[in-house]
Amino acid sequence: MISKKSIPQAVFLSLMVCWATLHAQQQVVAHVLDVSGEWRLHGAAGKLAAGQALAAGAAIDAVSNHPGDVLTILRDDDMSRQRMACDTSAANPCRNPMVVQAPASERSSGFVQLKGMLQAAVGVLLSKPPAIGSHYAMTLSRGTESVLELEGVAALDPAQGVVLPAPPADVAAGPYTLSIVRTGEEQPAQPVKQTARLTSEGDWRPIALDAAGVYEITIRNAQEESVANLMVLVTAPGEFQDKQERFEALKAHADTWTGAGARDDEHLLLRAFLLSESRP
Repeated sequence: MISKKSIPQAVFLSLMVCWATLHAQQQVVAHVLDVSGEWRLHGAAGKLAAGQALAAGAAIDAVSNHPGDVLTILRDDDMSRQRMACDTSAANPCRNPMVVQAPASERSSGFVQLKGMLQAAVGVLLSKPPAIGSHYAMTLSRGTESVLELEGVAALDPAQGVVLPAPPADVAAGPYTLSIVRTGEEQPAQPVKQTARLTSEGDWRPIALDAAGVYEITIRNAQEESVANLMVLVTAPGEFQDKQERFEALKAHADTWTGAGARDDEHLLLRAFLLSESRP
């Protein structure tokens, strides 16, 4: 039999258990990187969107469940990638909800900065920036065109010119036409054309850019064929090393992703990161 004196303590303990359970359920442990089709949190009315935070224990339903519907989430604790793609088979994974698991253990303190970078980058996607549009256009055209998707960081030098990040080794040396747009989260301006040369050593000759910011550059060869689309964050010289190191740290983790759509997801994350780094 419970005494009167023990009732307040029992109530207190019950409340603490309820609070701890609710806190665990509301703990944000992942974010949506990319979504196509209609997906919803179980019991919720709104559609799931890229950039949306996800709590531990959340169940996500594939509402439309059409072939080609895809959901990709990134875990905040280790930057691992979880992907579900609907199909017409009897084993269609979308018949069951995707459940967001709680982290198995605490990560090292060295991962805290990377976690913050990841959350800031994916958070950019909530505003659906126009600068991400070209990524989706290239994703849809995979297999019909051989246009490389590239990202990087460069230092501003109005006097000597900006040296763009080097392209892959299989891009041929020679003259190219660059169609340059200073972009961001607002509607971009009209492109400006410049000529550029890729040396036999695989490096770009400096080009003229007079302001820091995020630029989207379409690279065309002498036959006016598009060979690459580059998003580059141009920084003040004093910020270049820090921004470059942050970019390379995120890229090193994304490079480890495997499976269907891994490289598309990597480009999406890196482009979102460059946009987040350009914010004041």
